[in-house]
This record gives sequence, structure tokens and C-alpha cells, in this order.
Amino acid sequence: MRPFVIPPGATAPAWRPAARTGLSAVPALGGLCWAVVAWEARRARSGPRPYAEAHPGDALVGPSDQAPVRIAWLGDSLAAGLGADVVDDTPAHLVARMLGRAVDITVLAVPGAKVAQVIEVQVPRLDRGVDLVVVCVGANDVASPTPRQRYAADLDALLSAVAPTPTVVLSLPDMAVADRLAEPLRTLAGLRSRWFESARARVASTHPHVTSVDIASRPPGLSRRAARSMLCTDRFHPGANGYRLWAERIAKACDERLEAADHPVMALA
Repeated sequence: MRPFVIPPGATAPAWRPAARTGLSAVPALGGLCWAVVAWEARRARSGPRPYAEAHPGDALVGPSDQAPVRIAWLGDSLAAGLGADVVDDTPAHLVARMLGRAVDITVLAVPGAKVAQVIEVQVPRLDRGVDLVVVCVGANDVASPTPRQRYAADLDALLSAVAPTPTVVLSLPDMAVADRLAEPLRTLAGLRSRWFESARARVASTHPHVTSVDIASRPPGLSRRAARSMLCTDRFHPGANGYRLWAERIAKACDERLEAADHPVMALA
């Protein structure tokens, strides 16, 4: 997931002294707000990035005397676990340990990927023999000029491409948590992510092989300010504690999908 960006080539409207009437002041205020947002976006992009590369995530986790279930992770930096200091704290490895069974993990996710890039680059590398696919992608579409309609169409194509393999799709994160983004950019990013999330949920609901997992909502009693303490040092991606909260929800959905695959008659009952 990359910091929120202003569309390439976009410039802030020139500020001009407004007349004394309220209506004539609106364009000037709008131009000033756009200039502030553009400046904040540039500052977020140029700040320190202590996490440039994700940990290699492919591994065999769990009891060695069991035939492992095979789980592939597709998506962006959140699926890859960027922000975790050790590979054991990435979502793929946290979920595998929480399942309490042997898991063969394949991580195809690439930091910075948008939905279209997952289709073009990651899906062709997906082993069709995997038992489960986990998808986390969309934050980079939110943080770019990607139109919501295009994002929804790409997501629909992605979920169709991995069908009928059981698939767990994560919601978009709460991008207003990331305090690498200053205000008002942080609020605007949060609003845009929720707008895209409604499209994501609608698309996911049309695919019977897909289960959605909410990673945006906070546990009861946890404020947004407290949630920021779970970010890694880049102040944008989750750290170990943040990924652990997500993993608990993801593991539950994965376990249900795998159990249904192990006992298809019971799942239909």
C-alpha cells in the first residue's frame, strides 16, 4: 500500500483574492484546500520508508506429520505483510499458525500492486491446485486516480479468474488511521476508501466462492488514536500487533472455508 497520491500532472488551482461575498470566496477556498492536499501528498510520498521490501513468505508451517493445506496470498503490501519486522508477524504466517494445522504458504503479493496488476502478474503464477486463496488488494487503487467503476470491474475479473477455488477477500483498510497522512488528506483518504469498500463488498457478494473479512473496523473500546499505536514505524502500514488483529479474523474465515471443503456434505446440510 502506497501513501495517498494526487493524480499525475494535476496542479493546484491558482489562489486569487476573493471578493467579500461568500459565494465568490468558495473557489478560492477550494483552490487553497487543493493546494494543501497536494502538498501533504507530496510530503507523505517523500517521507522515510523503513520498509522497502517484504519478507519472502513462502514456507511450510505447522506439524510435519500432516499433509498440508495449500494457501496462496495475492495482493499488495498488506497481503505481503510489509511493516512486520519478522516474517512470523506477517498475516500469512500468523494465520497459518492460528489454523493449528500444516499449511503450505505461497505469497505472490507484491507491494504497490493494484487489482489490475494482480490479474496481470500474480494470477498467472497461481497454482490451481491450492486449497484456498486469500486476496488483499485495493488500497493502491484508492490512493491513485483509479476510478471506482474500473476498480470494481477489475476486482470482479480477479475473483472470476480464481474461481472456483475457495477465496477469502479482505476489506479495504481504514485509511484514516494512517497518521503518515496529515489532515485534511487523511480524512479524504478515509472517505475514498469507504466509498471503494462499498463497491468491493458488492462485487464480492456476487461470487459464491468468496468470503469477505472486515479488517477496517476496530475492536470495541479501541479508539482510532489507539489503533495508530499499532502502525509500524512508517506510520502507514500495520505493525505486528495490527496484523495480529487482522489475522484473528482472517484465520476464522479461512478455517470455515477449509472445514467446508473437508466436509462438503455437512456444509450443504
